[in-house]
Amino acid sequence: MRAELKYMPRRQLKQALGALHRELESGATIGPDERAALQQAIREIHEALERADTARKPELGGPVSKRVAELIESFETSHPRFAEILRSMSESLANLGI
Repeated sequence: MRAELKYMPRRQLKQALGALHRELESGATIGPDERAALQQAIREIHEALERADTARKPELGGPVSKRVAELIESFETSHPRFAEILRSMSESLANLGI
């Protein structure tokens, strides 16, 4: 049971990343700069997960967490679905210590 709890934030993060990919591919009306910012955040999250997998200490509250927080604020009004997914990702990142 404990091992399962350890992997829950990672699983939730991967599910949120999948939801974000699907939302981007759904043809949601989003500007090219916003799309590029989301795609950059996705890349950074994948890189942070890889660093965590190789046992390098993640930066607590580092650049990835800050970028996601900025995106949440940016998308709050204009794209609430993206903001909702990003909030889930932010929570998972915090639970993983990233």
